Amino acid sequence: MPGTRDLPALDFPPVSPLPNRRRNSSPPHCFRFYATYGLTIASQLELPELEALPPEASPDIHIRIGEVAGHLEEAEFSTPWLQCSGNCCQFLLDRIARYRVEQGMSIRVDRRLGPACGSTTDEGDLRVYLLGSALGALLHQRHWLPLHISAVQTPAGVWGFTGDSGAGKSTLAAWLHYRYGWKLVSDDVGVIRPEETPPTLYPGPPRLKLWKDALERLGIDRQGLVRDLTRTEKFHLNRHLGFTHDSEQLKALVMLERVPADEKASIEPVEGVEAFRIVMSALYLPEWGQRFNGPARLMQYGADLARQIRVYRYRRPWSLEKVEESLTPLMHHIHERAGHAS
Repeated sequence: MPGTRDLPALDFPPVSPLPNRRRNSSPPHCFRFYATYGLTIASQLELPELEALPPEASPDIHIRIGEVAGHLEEAEFSTPWLQCSGNCCQFLLDRIARYRVEQGMSIRVDRRLGPACGSTTDEGDLRVYLLGSALGALLHQRHWLPLHISAVQTPAGVWGFTGDSGAGKSTLAAWLHYRYGWKLVSDDVGVIRPEETPPTLYPGPPRLKLWKDALERLGIDRQGLVRDLTRTEKFHLNRHLGFTHDSEQLKALVMLERVPADEKASIEPVEGVEAFRIVMSALYLPEWGQRFNGPARLMQYGADLARQIRVYRYRRPWSLEKVEESLTPLMHHIHERAGHAS
């Protein structure tokens, strides 16, 4: 689950339930206010990755520090590390925290697990899962559609890029920003609210995650950057100034695929069932989506989005030395679409 590959990838050993303790034993914490995904958050945890806001009387989400019971009452689904019941879920991350997410409005973080294991919970690790799995579950509880994409503001509107892990989503977005000056909209996750037409993409945290070689190629000094949780050669550019905080209409979704080095780059539009499959493959935490929306509604969301945007398959050999050459068909298509829109 680090960052984007969340709960399905976890395989923790069973842990003993937390000992019973008196409620409200934690010291009081003041709230700080932030914005992400078009939502206002009041948080007792400091979240430096997010845009700070002045105090808000009626925030959309509360994030609190407090005790979370070792087991969710009346759980419909239960494992040693995950329980779900209705519109509530909680999950355990060994040596980090237990998180409870409720009603699309509340997240409670129990940090007692660190000291219980003889170590102190790392604040960065705590926030990675809070802003990843926990917030992703909350978005699905709100019956929204979080997408695992990188997105930029192109001359033809906002285009999102998706693909398997390692397909180059973040690197491509960063390249288009640094080389062409196109604003970054979202990296890792952006969310669609299915009830809105045309579909609007609400950006997630303004954080860009790049591998060491991409940083070097783009001339970005990695001094002071935060390393990714599990990948020592990947770094976070938090609160990156290249991001826009505005929500924008999503015009296109592009599936990135790698081809052999001797094959030329190509881009082709896809429609119908194949476009639907690409949209569904871009879902962030699809297991949460099925649990909180049901398979039928989730598929309807995906089908509706596939009809409302343009969907493409972009195949190219992946080489940082030949990025510009591989970009030729994509750039041509983007500028062609921009000309049609003008």
